[in-house]
Amino acid sequence: MSGITFFIVMVVIGILSGIVSAAAGLASLISYPSLLMMGLPPVIANVTSAWSTIGSAYSSIVASSKELQKDRKQMWMIIPLVLVGAIIGALLLFALPGKLFQELVPFCIAIAGIILLFPHRARQATGEMAADSRSLKRSRLYTVLTAIGVFIVGVYAGYFNAGAGVLMLTLLSVVNRQKSFAVNNALKNVAMTVTNTISVAIFAFETTIEWSYIIPLFLGNILGGALGPVIVRHLPGRLMQVLVGLGSLVLAVSLLVRNFL
Repeated sequence: MSGITFFIVMVVIGILSGIVSAAAGLASLISYPSLLMMGLPPVIANVTSAWSTIGSAYSSIVASSKELQKDRKQMWMIIPLVLVGAIIGALLLFALPGKLFQELVPFCIAIAGIILLFPHRARQATGEMAADSRSLKRSRLYTVLTAIGVFIVGVYAGYFNAGAGVLMLTLLSVVNRQKSFAVNNALKNVAMTVTNTISVAIFAFETTIEWSYIIPLFLGNILGGALGPVIVRHLPGRLMQVLVGLGSLVLAVSLLVRNFL
């Protein structure tokens, strides 16, 4: 493959990756397998994918500003949790055996996809529930468990970029059943921007950076990241959940098959 052809192919992969990343948290469905097919080893492919998706991460936040205006409180709760989690996860990537890294990922992604395929009914709080002290205690416990879940996904995101977005989107879809898919997707975009930024900063000091792959992927991701939230805004939320769930299962199966080849 010539240099120009390679550059164009990488840009196109970047655009598609940016769209599915911003719209569904599934950049890995495009970028990670593509980089593996290009001959990069799993850890380097993961690092390259993480670097390239920074472009779509920030452009998706700009494109999601309308949805983020509706839930700034939860956004600022999520940011520090995923920040700390991503630091821990990125350091674990270079401390744990590579075999564990490869075998863990498909199962995590498959579980997230299965959860998304089940409908999540909206919860409606009542005045009586709000006044009930036991309901208040349950609400506080629910908040704590949600925070723990967000932190764990942050650790996973720092450890393995592939599939982290769909895990966060799945968690938010379950926790925020009363919110639209577009709002939960926007919150996911913020969380993944934080984790990706932290991860790539740590990766820069720990491993080889394949700039010839990253630069064209990055450029494509900027455009794709801007398009993703626009697409989400105009499609039914349940349809997006089903598409993301099915895409997650496809990614999980493809990675699992690759592990056994």
